[in-house]
Amino acid sequence: MKNNILVIKHGALGDVILAGAAMQAIRQHHKGDCIVCLTTSAFEKLLKSSPWFDMVFIDSKPQWNDFKGWQTLKVFFKKYNFSKVYDLQTSYRSNLYFFFFFYLKNIDWSGIALGCNLKHVNKNRKFIHTLQRQKDQLKIAGVEYNKTPNWEWLIKNYNNDNIIPNNRFVILVSGAAKHRNNKKWSGKNYADLIEFIAKIGIQSILIGSKEESDNINNIITYINKSIPIPPLNYAGKTSIKDIAFLSSNAIGAVGNDTGPMHLISSCGLKTIVLFGSGSNPDLCAPIGKNVSIISKDNINDIKVTQVFKLFKNIVID
Repeated sequence: MKNNILVIKHGALGDVILAGAAMQAIRQHHKGDCIVCLTTSAFEKLLKSSPWFDMVFIDSKPQWNDFKGWQTLKVFFKKYNFSKVYDLQTSYRSNLYFFFFFYLKNIDWSGIALGCNLKHVNKNRKFIHTLQRQKDQLKIAGVEYNKTPNWEWLIKNYNNDNIIPNNRFVILVSGAAKHRNNKKWSGKNYADLIEFIAKIGIQSILIGSKEESDNINNIITYINKSIPIPPLNYAGKTSIKDIAFLSSNAIGAVGNDTGPMHLISSCGLKTIVLFGSGSNPDLCAPIGKNVSIISKDNINDIKVTQVFKLFKNIVID
């Protein structure tokens, strides 16, 4: 008999990418079941296209006075009568869902909600990397795996040669959340790095959201106009699939700790990720077989020459 299984995952892009290993493991553990993902609208299209879920339901994350939103969730949970829930969000909100909708039901709930039967009780869970924390959590629920996030399936049967330049190229991710300046290497540093990279015959492609276009243009203004290969500003021009496609054609990537870097690293590209005090690589670094980390408390204490030397060592050699 086919059971209905629920996976809860909201979060930012990087969090969703890291959870890919857990999602894949849940799919393999429940091959014959119907697996539904409860997520936000930002990730509906991405997770619908994944090989891990039979259905994706959008959580509007209702506020206390949004009675319609809460009623929609109630109807959803009742309709599918889930036999098992994997809470990969483990947030205050997802804990509330357990108390409001599942506490009195005979259901297997993997998470940290008080009273759930598959509770992750590791007292160090806040001090271990997201990937290891989820593996530890799911082991209690009977799901054991030794995988890292792999999102290369995104470009299966996908092609967009229009975004591939004629030159060998590297992807640069210079942005981060607006309020997280301590996660951003300076524009001048990126400009200097682009000059170094251009002098060895490699073009730089800068990606980001549409809102980052002006910042990337500012970086370009720092660059000596005489460099042999000018950079390209792709801000707002790449979908998630495009980023994965670029990753399969690039020679490497350098960037701040932000969502696209998680995606790029999970596609296997040689990647250098720069960390400042805004995040801890021991807890949330992008994961991949070719990831290198450079970390300083003040991210701008990371020298351009240090990044370029590592770039030549791991990407060029």
